[in-house]
Formats: sequence, structure tokens, C-alpha cells
Amino acid sequence: MHFIIGMLGLGLTLAYTLTQGHASGFGGIIHVPSLVLLGFAPLCMTVASYKFSELGGAARAVGRALRFSASRSRAQLYEALTQFAAEVRQRRPARALEIASQAQHDVLRQLGPLVIRQYSAADIESTASTSLFCMVSGMKRAEDVLGTLSRVAPATGLVGTVLGLISLLKDLSRFEQLGPSMALALLCTLYGLLLANAVYQPLARIIHSHMTVAVEEARLITRALVLIREDKPLADVRKLFELSGTSPHGAGAPAAEIATGTAGEP
Repeated sequence: MHFIIGMLGLGLTLAYTLTQGHASGFGGIIHVPSLVLLGFAPLCMTVASYKFSELGGAARAVGRALRFSASRSRAQLYEALTQFAAEVRQRRPARALEIASQAQHDVLRQLGPLVIRQYSAADIESTASTSLFCMVSGMKRAEDVLGTLSRVAPATGLVGTVLGLISLLKDLSRFEQLGPSMALALLCTLYGLLLANAVYQPLARIIHSHMTVAVEEARLITRALVLIREDKPLADVRKLFELSGTSPHGAGAPAAEIATGTAGEP
């Protein structure tokens, strides 16, 4: 169904461009038929290639990546792990479960209850690997959607260029049509390159950066929860946070270290 809708939308977009490309006035860098072609044709091709659920997932991934701050996320993760470890060590499972369920990180929400239920370290790591694989797969699909758009946009610009040249040659004797036809031919290429290199590729790189940080945080969470399950200090995980420059310092830090069993460690 998505293929039919995508092809239908592409056909309507091309029809509009063919009928209005030579009739629209040329007002400098703005040419409406070219904008319509480059705005809708790549999206229609992408709709034909991906299911609506995948496109929705890609849109949500873009929204999350744009709102994401690595430093803020790492600080929130450190605080959540510290509080969770403190509650587990003080034998307050209900409060620990509440902290895990309210965490901003999916992996902590999924693995926190396993620590409370006293799953083995191997089971926790196995579940973490599965969770990480699913998370990365979703982000890679979103990145692939944007990669498709970045490849299709210049190709669509080339299609517009060909249509403009055809219109130019057809109406070569009508001087009033030369401007709109040449505008369609040149501006489609310009719009396609701008969309690919200034919109779609940067968004794909933002998602990739978000995925890289998410993988790092998932591994930190897994290591920390294994240490908590084995009732060991979180010293090595704390040092990893400090190396990343996101470990909180100040008045509250010593209390957190005492609660998690890391006070006095080098």
C-alpha cells in the first residue's frame, strides 16, 4: 500500500511540475514548481521504499536526536545510577524499582528490575545485548531513511533539470518561456543539492552521533548494574564518567560515593 501511495504522489508531483513549470514566473532564486518537485518527490520516493511505521520511527528518532544533549543525558544517567545503587544497597527494592522505572534511559528501565529480582550477571549482560541490538537497529533504520532522502534529492534535482531543458527546447521560439524553463532546469539542481547536503545528511549525522552516545551509555549502565548485582563498588564506572567530564562534583558527590560504596577509593 505504501508503494502505491508513494508512486501516486510522485506522479501527481511530476504532473504539476510539467504543467506549471513553464507557466510560473521566475522571481530570482524562488521558483515554486521547483520547490514543489524537490519538496515532495523525494518524500514520495521514500514513502514508496519504506513502510509507514518505519517512516514514523525515523521521524521520532529525528525529534529525539534534535532534543538530545550528551552532557545532560550523561549527568542524568550518573544521578539515576547513583540513586539506584544506594537504594539497592540499603535494601529498599520498591524505591529502587521506582527510580529505575522513572529513568530517562531505556536500558536502565529494562535492566533495573532484573537486578532487584537478583538475576545473574550473565543474564543481565545477555538481556542488555539484546536491548542494545534492538535500540541500534531502530536508529540505523532512521539513519537509513535519511540516507535515502539525501541520495534521492540530487537525483530528483536532475529530473527537474531534464524536464526544464525539455521545456526549454520545446518552447525555444517563445522568448517569454525561456526564463521559467531555465529556472526549472537550474534551480532543481540547486534545491536538490541544498536539501541533500544541508538538511538530510546533517540530520543523518545527528542521529548517528545520538546512536554512538546511546551505545556508550548502554554499556555504562550494563557495567554498573552488574557491579550493583554483585554488591561491588562502582569505582570503575565512576572513573569512566569522570573521564567523560560528566561526573558531578561538589558538595553532593561525597554523599553519593558513600551511598554507592565508592568513598575512599582512588
